[in-house]
Amino acid sequence: MAKGWVRGLGSLILALAAMAGGYPLSTCAASKPNFGFVLDGYPIDPDRLAALRRETGVAPSMITFFLQWPRNPAEGHFPLASVKAISDAGAIACITWEPMYILDGQEHMIKAMEILAGRYDPLLDAFARGARLYGKLLVIRFAHEMNLERYHWGGPRDGYGPQSPALYREMFRYVVKRFRVAKATNVLFAFCPNAESLPHPQRDNAHWNEVSAYYPGDDVVDLMGMDGYNWGTTQTKANNGWDSAFRSFADIFGPVHKTLDALAPGKPLLVFEMSSAAAGGDKAAWLREALETAASWNVAALNWFQADKEVDWRLGTGLGLDLPGLLQAATTQGAGSLAVTLRHGERP
Repeated sequence: MAKGWVRGLGSLILALAAMAGGYPLSTCAASKPNFGFVLDGYPIDPDRLAALRRETGVAPSMITFFLQWPRNPAEGHFPLASVKAISDAGAIACITWEPMYILDGQEHMIKAMEILAGRYDPLLDAFARGARLYGKLLVIRFAHEMNLERYHWGGPRDGYGPQSPALYREMFRYVVKRFRVAKATNVLFAFCPNAESLPHPQRDNAHWNEVSAYYPGDDVVDLMGMDGYNWGTTQTKANNGWDSAFRSFADIFGPVHKTLDALAPGKPLLVFEMSSAAAGGDKAAWLREALETAASWNVAALNWFQADKEVDWRLGTGLGLDLPGLLQAATTQGAGSLAVTLRHGERP
């Protein structure tokens, strides 16, 4: 009996290791979220990841970065060096894959009809082959925050309207199916709206802009995600066109969490972008509440936007606490445990 039990336990460990995609497993409680970072700019290299570790004292389970599509479909490439650097640092790579290019300092969204007509198939197929050859678990967040006019994926800004959700669903499904044909089974696709739709379905009478309208279907979505920020009191109508207020994590994410939970209650849920300004409230208390709320919602991972951009969003600014100690106590450590959760296809 004892030998049989040991053999059974060994088989279980091997199976879990396979599910983890080569990442070391953790024995921490599954209800605690993993913690990662979102980095602005590309490429991601070992020096940058080492600097992040020194600055924060945190070993991330996930690193998310942004990658735009090329104007010429034949010029695209899979970012092997960046995802390998992330993997070598012990984290899961997440690519926010943006179907747009920059020309003369302006963003140009790639037309949905060009994607659906196959013009970008060379890019999709080459990217899928590169991902398959990479081999490790990889998350792709295709055309994120689709419920914001700021992005208007698939067409020009003045074309963002009632037809946008259907175009988005078609684009998403098309991209995923190209990866399925290429047998890039190590890639997980995330559906990731912004916490608030703008234009707003009620305030702006944009009833078509509900998050649920963009959902492309359970068969092509592996992970559910959401993005949101606490701007504190940094924005004013005079300077920025709107007045911001210090808002809790639960207040920001509560409505979209409810929507996503109803859309796909069995799929893992992650916060792919989050941060808090320090102005107007207690940033340390905000972070503690975020960790507690995420645990109560069974969120698989939280990813902090680590940049000094419109606001100084960096994790270490304005906290005044033992950050590594807090995250050690309130999060699950190690990419292996997160990989198991994401591959298993259910929330912890």
